[in-house]
Amino acid sequence: MKSFSHVRASILLLALIGPHLFAATQTPAQNDKPTLQDSRLFCGTDETGFDGMDGQLAVVRTSGSSVIGAVQVYNLSVPLNGITFFSNVLWAGQPEDVGTVAGNILRQISVSLPPTVLSTIEPGSNSFSSSCCNEQMMALKGGIYHAHYDDVIQRLTIDSSGNSEVAQSYAQTDVVGIATDGVRIWISKWSEKEVGTWDPASNTFTTIFSTANSPGALAWDVANHVLWVGMLGGSVIPYDATGKQLGNGFQPFGSIGDTIDGLAFVPATGSANTALALP
Repeated sequence: MKSFSHVRASILLLALIGPHLFAATQTPAQNDKPTLQDSRLFCGTDETGFDGMDGQLAVVRTSGSSVIGAVQVYNLSVPLNGITFFSNVLWAGQPEDVGTVAGNILRQISVSLPPTVLSTIEPGSNSFSSSCCNEQMMALKGGIYHAHYDDVIQRLTIDSSGNSEVAQSYAQTDVVGIATDGVRIWISKWSEKEVGTWDPASNTFTTIFSTANSPGALAWDVANHVLWVGMLGGSVIPYDATGKQLGNGFQPFGSIGDTIDGLAFVPATGSANTALALP
């Protein structure tokens, strides 16, 4: 994926199994800290990875298309950009090789705060590329769908050794974001400034709406019919399924030169707000 002046990667979003260790260096004020009873939106960006640095994870409470209280930003001890929520944890990746850390490593991260790396998934012999640009991921029955800018969406599985492998590839250009509303898979096309649905059976993309800026990560709040869209420049903006903008959104990391290419919506405890019903 491109930033203002050069090709950039959005994040890899997440994969599958295991336990490891990840540390946040910033602790938010207790009265602003999201709790497990709140609906929360987790945000990541490829900007730190492109700068050769460990990642950051921003967290904010949500109510429909509005955010509540301050955004909390955690400094991490591993690279991060793409994220998704599945089986009560975040799955995360990184845009490319960062220092000595391979760009096709996946991690599980806690949704309890501060964020902690629970597991690391190493690449197998037939895993996805570690080079730019690994983007968002989405977990469904049968595997993890992962976008690599600017050429392909891949379905990943975990092999018997606990490593990631590519099970199937779909030629699709310009994809950064990928998410599901429980019925359809949605993707974003960064250069084309389009958001729409994608059918893996026919590998067909259908444009639903256009955006004023290049769109990155996607995350569905299914119960409230809100699609959160990350943007080049650092904004996260709420839309409905027709492309109607539902508010001005917010900038979890302030104004940045790259893209919000990691979003994960975590529903409140006890909520049936899930988007993982596809086969």
